[in-house]
Amino acid sequence: MANIEFFLPFSIMITLFASALWRLGYLIDSRTRLAPKKNANFKTPLLGIGSLLAGGAGKTPYAAFVSEQLKLQGLSSAILCKNTGDENLWYAKKGFEVYTGNRFELCQKLDGEYDILISDDGLEDRRLSHAFWVCLTWGERAESLRDIIPHGNCRSLWRDHPEIACVKKCAMEWEESAKYADIIFSMELNLPKNSEIIAIAGIARSQRFFAGLERNYRIVKKIDCPDHFNIQKKAERALGLGLPVVITEKNAARLPQQLLENKNLFISTISLKTP
Repeated sequence: MANIEFFLPFSIMITLFASALWRLGYLIDSRTRLAPKKNANFKTPLLGIGSLLAGGAGKTPYAAFVSEQLKLQGLSSAILCKNTGDENLWYAKKGFEVYTGNRFELCQKLDGEYDILISDDGLEDRRLSHAFWVCLTWGERAESLRDIIPHGNCRSLWRDHPEIACVKKCAMEWEESAKYADIIFSMELNLPKNSEIIAIAGIARSQRFFAGLERNYRIVKKIDCPDHFNIQKKAERALGLGLPVVITEKNAARLPQQLLENKNLFISTISLKTP
């Protein structure tokens, strides 16, 4: 028992120390590489969709939603995102104008070519000082080292971002907090309810995906992978078990068309509404 009592506080100390290192690296980065640029003037306004969470806040579907709303108003837009992960593939398959890479350099390159640019993430990049930042939140605290990764789920703290102009409270449609949310996300799946399924997720906050499926289906096997993980091999093996295999829309963006055409592979899509 004494060994256990020692180990638990020690493990917490280690994660807090790692969080402190992350915090130090963040502060140095924000004051050097990502520090504001002098005389950076842009004609094209930039709308930033950010979050303090380290993934899983719904930035990508919300940025797509905003782009669609702008199109309905007759305004042209392009979405800027990182060149790693699967967001750019998802946008491209959906038919959005998407550019990847250094967001500040993309703002320079595309200045004047669109009515508005939309940045999917990049809240930490202080070079984007001309952005109007919308922050999506799921009730995270983000007040101390205990809230910073790897101890917590946040990349930075609320006090780091005086540039945030608008905060949007988010919730899944079945959550109690949906009554008070600004953005309500829902999951859609074309599969008979109460079916036995295998669920695969390679996204941040995969517990939301599994929880949504469990409301209507019997998950026989959960396969939880790291964020942005290429699930192709795991999906192929799972399909060999004979049950319907359910994956996320983001993960599907990386899969070859032949696999997507498998009759036993189902894609859970995300939609949202703003009350």
